[in-house]
Amino acid sequence: MAKTAQELLTILRNVTGRVDRSDPLFTDEIMLGYLNDFIVQLSTQDVRLYKNRTWWEFTLGTSSADPLPVDLDALGYSTIGPTAYVAGFRVFWFQSPAQFYSRFPETQVYDPQRPTDVLYYNNELTFRAPPDQDYDVKIEAYAYEMAVNAESPLANDYLFRYLAYGAALDIFSDYGEFDMLNSVFPVFQRYRALVYARTYQQQQYERSNPEF
Repeated sequence: MAKTAQELLTILRNVTGRVDRSDPLFTDEIMLGYLNDFIVQLSTQDVRLYKNRTWWEFTLGTSSADPLPVDLDALGYSTIGPTAYVAGFRVFWFQSPAQFYSRFPETQVYDPQRPTDVLYYNNELTFRAPPDQDYDVKIEAYAYEMAVNAESPLANDYLFRYLAYGAALDIFSDYGEFDMLNSVFPVFQRYRALVYARTYQQQQYERSNPEF
């Protein structure tokens, strides 16, 4: 049976000693806030899990904004790229404006065609050349973990104690309880290693290949 966020809160309260649910400083809402802050904002950057790798898919056409704005928070992604395809063809990915515009000067006029190159900079995508029709675009992306409510079932039970102990560390840090933080940190590291083990096992079957 899937674990729920309420069970996570129970562990979080036990680890931190905040067991009095009537304490106005540590209501369920406040504790859930700590838990979701760690889930959404911190865990996604702390462990880069294989399961969160996905594709951002959209249509690029002649009426698309140029450059195309990218709102990662709205999309639910923490990062995008560098692997990208237009109409099934791999495109060259740039994150340096100097390199991109040395190859494609801004003052030059480009005939519309299927884009073969793209610059990702300042939360914008600039394609070269501009599209001459609608094209399906796929860009590698890394998705955020999703926030939970008190009764939410966890989509991945193996994250269970890693999330609870991670949120506990933030509470200890905020309240200057560094002895407790140092005491609990090795346990957090153990659960972090167990979470990462799945990604390590998956990646060991991947071979390193040249980009092009």
